[in-house]
Amino acid sequence: MQIIFQYPAWFILFCVLLGLVYASVLYYKSDHFSDDTKNFTWTKRGLALLRFLSGTLLAFLLLSPFIKSKFIDKIEPVIVFVHDNSESILLNLNSEDSAKYIKSTNDMLTNLSEKYQVDYYAFDDKINEIDTLNFKGKSTNISFALDQINGLYFNQNVGAVIFATDGIYNQGNNPIYSDFNFPIYTVALGDTNQQTDVKIVNARANKLAYLDDKVLVEVELQANHLQGKQYQLSLSGKNALIFNKTIPITKDFDEQKTTFTLDAKSIGIHRYIIEVQEFENEISLANNRFEFYIEVIDNRQKILLLANAPHPDIAAIKSVISVNKNFEIEIQYVQKMQANLDDYSLLIMHQVPSETQGAKNILSNVKSSKIPTWYIAGSSTDYASLNQEQNIVQISTQGKNGNDASAYFNARFNTFNLSENTIAILKKFPPLLTPFGNYNLSPGSTVLFYQKIGTVQTEYPILAFQENLGIRSALFVGDGLWRWKVYDFLENNSNEVFNEIIEKTINYLALKGDKRKFRVKTNKSAYFDGELVKFEAELYNDNYELINGPEVSLLVTNEDGSEYPFNFIKSEKAYQFETNSLAIGSYTYSATTVFNGKTLEAAGAFSIASMQLEALQTEANHNLLKQLSDKTGGAFMEAKDIGSLDELLFSQETIKPTLYESFKTRSIINLFGIFFLIMFLLSLEWFARKWFGAY
Repeated sequence: MQIIFQYPAWFILFCVLLGLVYASVLYYKSDHFSDDTKNFTWTKRGLALLRFLSGTLLAFLLLSPFIKSKFIDKIEPVIVFVHDNSESILLNLNSEDSAKYIKSTNDMLTNLSEKYQVDYYAFDDKINEIDTLNFKGKSTNISFALDQINGLYFNQNVGAVIFATDGIYNQGNNPIYSDFNFPIYTVALGDTNQQTDVKIVNARANKLAYLDDKVLVEVELQANHLQGKQYQLSLSGKNALIFNKTIPITKDFDEQKTTFTLDAKSIGIHRYIIEVQEFENEISLANNRFEFYIEVIDNRQKILLLANAPHPDIAAIKSVISVNKNFEIEIQYVQKMQANLDDYSLLIMHQVPSETQGAKNILSNVKSSKIPTWYIAGSSTDYASLNQEQNIVQISTQGKNGNDASAYFNARFNTFNLSENTIAILKKFPPLLTPFGNYNLSPGSTVLFYQKIGTVQTEYPILAFQENLGIRSALFVGDGLWRWKVYDFLENNSNEVFNEIIEKTINYLALKGDKRKFRVKTNKSAYFDGELVKFEAELYNDNYELINGPEVSLLVTNEDGSEYPFNFIKSEKAYQFETNSLAIGSYTYSATTVFNGKTLEAAGAFSIASMQLEALQTEANHNLLKQLSDKTGGAFMEAKDIGSLDELLFSQETIKPTLYESFKTRSIINLFGIFFLIMFLLSLEWFARKWFGAY
């Protein structure tokens, strides 16, 4: 404890002097105690002392003294026990080993709990504070579990984290790159030996296909200890065999890839099953089967490219669109245009209106048809007329001057995504010739590419988008788009980057608008078993305003014809319903409501597949666990040695209580003891004076 003054400590002498003067003035020449006997003399001195003490104490408080007190808090260490609760743990545990492991673990934790606080967690793709395991987790995310423990126990006295797992993860990032603040003592479960097994590691196919497309399916196969045998592979759909294939297994640990080609012949969600024949003594049969789904849609659309005059940029754009089976492109020129805009899903206007051809009638038809339009402006464009036709970017040119402007990506753009490779290579593309002048971006517009002039990154757009009343449009500013295509091929021996920019622009603009007044959808078309299926319904009035007055019913039907009726719940302006009680299979659904005397119906389809992630990898990854322990200063041990883990932790000098020192400062004048002391001194003096007849 320490006393702190706001004034120099030697001011206490003034307090003492003040108390002494106060007592002396009151009692030195006082005639209330005139008896010169010894008793009255000491009484007078005693009363003077009381007045001296109370006066000095009151003067002392005027110095605003404080008391600084020190407190020490003792925080006991915590041991965090985290256990893998995924399905892969059961693959290598027999009943005898399991019983021994459980008993050793319980004994070890009981011993630790006698000295430390022990917290229990179980994890799979998430983490929960429980001490009961069922090993039903469908996937494993070790990095997420580590991150959660790190956050939950931030700035706490964690002595050790015991992490029991087989090291297999199929979700999240590599846990070795996680930042972790506590020592991890890993307990290695599972078997690192490759056991007899044949598996379908993965099957890759586009989830979305267009009608009459050829869909390539790539299948990854793996076999352990089956050299000389054969993969007997089959692919079926709608309970009918589509393909059958036999592939020899040439190695003890064999990895192969094979492909199938499917025909997208009918619209809808199609379920496919790939199976490989099982062998005797396989560790797991769950990975011998793989299900996937392909949604087939009819989205063929016609695109009209209306140009002022021939230009190499037109050829570059056509080369991308013409190879896409879902689009049909037609090129016409302003002076000979004969097209009916109602027949097209997208209009591309290359340097129209131009300085030589205003095309007023065509521009008038564009506005009345409300067709999505991509304006491409260049050196021949009449910018004054263009500004009247679109409100994406208003451009005020200054003479015929231009800038050599490179494109740089707008990191805040989120209308659609470009690959990281495209964004990186875009920086190297040759510059475009853009008009010199002022650019004013409309508030509702979003920019994909900005102009970089020399080394200066400007806010002038090269490619910007806008959606107004459901109609999408875009404006590209610059001559020389063909140079991007040539550079892409010379640099990368392909046109993937250039094609991606054009294709995603076209796909966004040509997306067909939905004019239905009643709509229903699921948030995905394919789910895993136990995953939450979310339905959303929207009802619009004649002004296309969202309403949710009428009740909406939902009927879900499986492949066998079994029906599951539900009712939507009204949200703020729409409807929603969620369930995870549906079994594996393919489903159709229909939602029904009555509005303004009319029955409205909307339908769709989805599928639920079994999650097979835990069966895809059966070989334990103990090397990962050793790396985690070494990185964090913990230790690695086999599951059979877990009974000795308590002794190891007891011997760690770092696992000990933490002492936290804190200080508290209080004003002495606020202490009740000081108040009562002063009151006692004054009261005692007053009582004595009354008793001896002073007044």
